Amino acid sequence: MIDQEQIRKLSPVDGDVFLLPADSPFELARALGEAIAVAKPGVKAVVVCGDVRKLDTAAMNAAGWYRA
Repeated sequence: MIDQEQIRKLSPVDGDVFLLPADSPFELARALGEAIAVAKPGVKAVVVCGDVRKLDTAAMNAAGWYRA
């Protein structure tokens, strides 16, 4: 069940990264990605489960993410 206190309005733009807790089910991440695609066609955003701050530069580069 989703806690109503955790619901926020999202207005995604290209390049946004949405972080979900590491224990989030994959289907929840997929559903969020699909909802973003429906709500904002053409917007390229990433949904991540876990803490991206724990990734090192090599891991981010391997995933296609590059620091600006």
